[in-house]
Amino acid sequence: MNARQQKKRLKKQIDKLQLDNDLMRRIIVDSPTMQELYDLYNKPLFVTHTAMQFQEYRSRRFLAPDRPYDAGIIALLKQEVTEDLLDALKYHIDYKLDTECISPNITASIFVGIKGGTRNECAF
Repeated sequence: MNARQQKKRLKKQIDKLQLDNDLMRRIIVDSPTMQELYDLYNKPLFVTHTAMQFQEYRSRRFLAPDRPYDAGIIALLKQEVTEDLLDALKYHIDYKLDTECISPNITASIFVGIKGGTRNECAF
């Protein structure tokens, strides 16, 4: 395909997109909610990509091979491994005290991946 044919094909595609855009505008002209959604959908988002480093936390409990394991023992072991993980992750929790609301509150947040590496190294 030569340059003239390619220009002609691109011009047809642009004209078709403009017609579709005009049709959509005529459909949503009476609805401000639809207009807002349409604008959000078509507005480009500027996204910044950064490298994240992840650290895996793992806890393990072994079941005795000579003992039968029932639901109670499994629930107890699940609770123990959960507590191990909570102990490791508690160093990465950020707390924020908000006193501007009607009733003061504390917000806790945690991120699995930490930009630029981990803050604290935890090992089991």
